Amino acid sequence: MIAKGFIFAALITLLSIIKPITYRSVAQNYKLTFSSLFTSVWTGVFIILSFPFMKDSFFDALPAIMASPVLILYAASKGIVTWYSIRVSQAVNRQSTSSVVFFPFISLALASFLLNVFLGETLNLLQLSTILLLGILGFGFWFFGIVRKLSADWKKCFLIAIILNALCPIIDHITIRQIGWYTYFIISNITTFIFCFYKGASLSDIKKSFTSSDVFKAGFFNTLREIVVLSSSVAILPVSLVNFSIRLAAPIVMVFSAIKYKESTVKNQLIFGVLALLAAIPIILFK
Repeated sequence: MIAKGFIFAALITLLSIIKPITYRSVAQNYKLTFSSLFTSVWTGVFIILSFPFMKDSFFDALPAIMASPVLILYAASKGIVTWYSIRVSQAVNRQSTSSVVFFPFISLALASFLLNVFLGETLNLLQLSTILLLGILGFGFWFFGIVRKLSADWKKCFLIAIILNALCPIIDHITIRQIGWYTYFIISNITTFIFCFYKGASLSDIKKSFTSSDVFKAGFFNTLREIVVLSSSVAILPVSLVNFSIRLAAPIVMVFSAIKYKESTVKNQLIFGVLALLAAIPIILFK
């Protein structure tokens, strides 16, 4: 069982490394808004594949939705936030893949702080210290990391991405406890998909999600990652270790970006990546 858990944890980390790299190719070759569409399309594939195993979870949530339809609006708001989050994340990824895996650490700290202040989520002194440390690392990455070399517009996208990614767990916190994550996931993804067309997507873009080789690779590996994360969370690994396995990819991607894309130096990327991972452990593992 331990060996099986290790294999799944390693696979989650590997797929989390592949995701930003394959998404970078899409960011550089297509409109930024296209990434929200192909992600929602491939997420739909994941939902279809997983529904036979998760349908009880979906139907169990329906009474809560019938009793409080406003929950649909909460889940739908996550879908809209997701559309914008993917869009600005891809704007960041177009210039710096290392930054797109680093800013979620800052978002994690910001979300934890806001949940503590406004929604009563208890944090101990170590976790509060973690938030402060991640904030300091964020400022350091801004002034001494790859961010300092990039344009003002890109820096604006970096900041917006931090805020949007911090909003997601706050909406999760409010909604998942009432309707469960799977039903919430379905509603939010349907909303993202519909919103794509409001923002100018076309039916040909759906076809492109499967016929374009670089888009297919990005969608396929992201869907495979979701399947492995789901199966691991349900029966193999604690959720905290699943989250840690995802975050473990960040310093590896940052070092890869330094070598492949000449983003800062290996030493600089390794320092920020490892420190952010270590600093986030009290929030990731001990919540």
